[in-house]
Amino acid sequence: MQWQLGLTCVTGVLIAALSWFLISDAVRGAESVLLADASRAVAAAVDELTGQSSERAAIESDWAALAPELKDVSLRGVSNAVLRSYPGVEGGYWTPTGFLGYSFPTHVNPDRKTDVPSAESAEIVAAAQEADRTRRYTERVLRGAGEAVVIGARGDRNATTVAWAMKRVTGFGASALQERRWWLVGLVSTALLSLLASLVTAVGLARGVARIKGGLARLEHDFQHQIPETSGELGDIARSINRMVAIRRTLEAELRREDRLRAMGRLVSAVAHEVRNPLNGIKLASQLLKRQIATGQPDPNQADLIVEEVDRLESLVRELLVFDRNQPLKLEPQPIRPAVDRALKLIAAQATRQGIEITVSELTPYISALFDSAHFRQVLLNLLLNSLESLGTGGWVCIEIYANGQAEVRVTDSGAALGPEQRDHLFEMFHSDKPNGVGLGLAVSRELARRMGGDLIYDTEQTHASFLIRLPVPSHARQTSPDCRR
Repeated sequence: MQWQLGLTCVTGVLIAALSWFLISDAVRGAESVLLADASRAVAAAVDELTGQSSERAAIESDWAALAPELKDVSLRGVSNAVLRSYPGVEGGYWTPTGFLGYSFPTHVNPDRKTDVPSAESAEIVAAAQEADRTRRYTERVLRGAGEAVVIGARGDRNATTVAWAMKRVTGFGASALQERRWWLVGLVSTALLSLLASLVTAVGLARGVARIKGGLARLEHDFQHQIPETSGELGDIARSINRMVAIRRTLEAELRREDRLRAMGRLVSAVAHEVRNPLNGIKLASQLLKRQIATGQPDPNQADLIVEEVDRLESLVRELLVFDRNQPLKLEPQPIRPAVDRALKLIAAQATRQGIEITVSELTPYISALFDSAHFRQVLLNLLLNSLESLGTGGWVCIEIYANGQAEVRVTDSGAALGPEQRDHLFEMFHSDKPNGVGLGLAVSRELARRMGGDLIYDTEQTHASFLIRLPVPSHARQTSPDCRR
C-alpha cells in the first residue's frame, strides 16, 4: 500500500502542475484573443474614418480653408456616425494644430464624453505623427494595471487630417493576470489539500489495517491478546474481532472441558475394565477358599491366586501414579552407561533363555545426562521387555548411546518396523496389540521421559523397530553427535 500512496501523491502533484500550466496558458490565450479583436475593430474604424474624411474633403471645395472650429463640428458628426458601429471604440482626427472631431458614441457612462483621453493623448499624437509621416496605418498597444489600450492611426494624402481610434480592453494585464493566478493558486491549493487529506486518511487506514493484521497474526499464538480499539470503522472491526476472540475462548474452554470429561470417561472405563478382571479372580478365589475352609480342606493355591491378583492391581495403580505430577522426581547429572548396564542385569537371564543377543555401543564416550535413575531404568526396561516379548526366540537387540545436541539412547531390535496403524496408537493409554497387555507400558515410559525434560519417540526412518530415549544434557557437558545411521 505504501507504493500506491506514493504514486497517488506524485500523480496529484503532476495534475496540479499541469492544471497551473493549462490555466495560465488559457489566460494568456484569452488576452491574445481580446487584443486581436480590439486591434481589428480599431483598424476597421480608422479605415472608415479615413474614408469619410476623404469624401468630405472632396465634396467641400473650400475644406482646406475652412476654420478649425467648423471642421471640428463637421468631423465630430462624421466620427459620431462611424463609431456608433464600433462598441467601446473612441476616436476622431488629428492635425498638427490639435485634435478635431473627437467622439465616443458608445460610452457607457450617463454623461457624454467629449474630451480626448488625457492619459493616452501623447501616445495618440505620436501614432498620428508617425502615420502622417509614413502615410501608412500605425498601431500601438499600451499595457497598464488591469487593462490594455489599442491605438490606431492612418494618414490620408487627399486630406490634411489623420484619422485615429482607440479601444480599451479591461480585465487583464499584469494585475488581472496576477489576480487570476491567485485564484488559480487557491484552486490548486484546495486540490492539493484535498489530496493531502485523502493521503492522511489512506495512511491512517493502512496503519489501522496493519495493526489489525498484526493483531490477527499474534492471535494465532496468543489467544489472550486484544487488538487495540480505535475510533471509526476500523475500531468497529477491531471490537468485532475482540468479541469474536472472546467467544472463541469461551467455546475452546467448553471444548477443553468436554475433552477432559471424555478423556476422564475413557480412563475410568479402561481402569474399571482392568480392575474388574483381578477383582473377579479375587472374588472367585475367596468364595472357593471359603467353601474349602468350611469343609476343612483349604487349597493354598487359592490364596496364592488372591495374592497374585492383588499384586496385579498394585502394579496397575503404580503405573497410573506416574501421571501424577506431584510425585517426587530426583534429577541428577550422571553418566548414562552405568544406568544402562544396571537395567541390562535385570533382564540378562531372560534374554539368555530366549536366545536373544543384546549389545551396547557408546558412540559418544563418557556421555552424561540429567535424569532420575529409577525413572530412566523403568523406561529402558519397558522398551527391552517389549523387544524380548515381540522377538520370542532368537534375534538381537542393539542399544546405542550418543549425543545429538542432547543425550540419546536408541533401542533397536531385529523385528520389523511398525506399520502406520500401529504407530498411530503407539503411546495411547490402554491400547495394546498383546493378548494380555494392559496398554500402559509405552504411555508410562513417554510420560516418565518427559517429566525428566526429555522425550520418547519412535523412529520411523529405521528399517527395524527403533525407539529413541532423549535426555537433557547438563549445560557444562555439551557434546557433538557422530553420524549414526542404519
